[in-house]
Amino acid sequence: MIHPPGWTLEQSKVLLGALRGIATLHGTAPMSPEETQLLEGIRVNILLHPEITEADEDVHVHPPDLVAAIQDDEHKERAAQLLAVMPYATRPYCDSKTYISEKFIEALGENMHRVEDFLGARQKHNQTMEYCALRKLGRDVFPYQDPDGQYKEVMKLLKDAEGDPEELARYKALQGYPAGSLGRAYFDFYAQFDWPLPGDPLWISEDLTVRHDLIHVLCNYDISINGEFCVTAFTAGNTEHLNWMVAMLGFTPPYVSTGAQFNPADFTAAYTRGENATHSFVDNWDFWPILGEQVGDLRTQYQI
Repeated sequence: MIHPPGWTLEQSKVLLGALRGIATLHGTAPMSPEETQLLEGIRVNILLHPEITEADEDVHVHPPDLVAAIQDDEHKERAAQLLAVMPYATRPYCDSKTYISEKFIEALGENMHRVEDFLGARQKHNQTMEYCALRKLGRDVFPYQDPDGQYKEVMKLLKDAEGDPEELARYKALQGYPAGSLGRAYFDFYAQFDWPLPGDPLWISEDLTVRHDLIHVLCNYDISINGEFCVTAFTAGNTEHLNWMVAMLGFTPPYVSTGAQFNPADFTAAYTRGENATHSFVDNWDFWPILGEQVGDLRTQYQI
């Protein structure tokens, strides 16, 4: 499961108050729509207390209040992870929100090195998700100026990209792979949307996107909001590193937890599917040796 059972009403109120305190700088700034949606998703889908109202969430919760309410190790760990996610719900990111978040996490006694590891995973995963959102706009996205800096990390990657002719040729060659093979299905996945292939100057690094897109193909998840949620959930269950925190990243923009196309049951099923697979398709997966194999055979072999 992606959350421990039995969040009490008191625990949930205090944690939601702390999260709202981060988002509003302890009541001195308005919450963004994304932060509002993230809190709603946590309240309903993680804490399982939809009856809690905004009035129940005290934005002036202090670290000792949180410690007094949440004392067992499992809930402390999950609370710290939620607190670590909250500053990243809205772009551009705010150092003041990160500071408040870290004070809560330190008070819970959680290891800050794990949080630092999470921040690295957040940056990588966030760039992948931003690119997924942007490329759906088609090739017009690549000269996009992004005046508000919402996608600045990915826009910089695109601006700095030089392309790699040899890598591009290698991926173009996948068109010649047998019908039904993973390699040919990957090529067709890109071709149907006219997306640049790896190695194209309008494309970002192999490490950030290819494994993500191969999961789309292997698991037959489309590129709708719910499909992207499912890829995120499968990735979280399938990774060997910070899996629950990666799952929580699926609840941050550009895909938010209460979006009309989000299906919590699908998210949980995809997480379990990734967790139960007999092979990890995330992290350091070397996918080239199996690109010639049939997708159906791979699903059976790896129990996905």
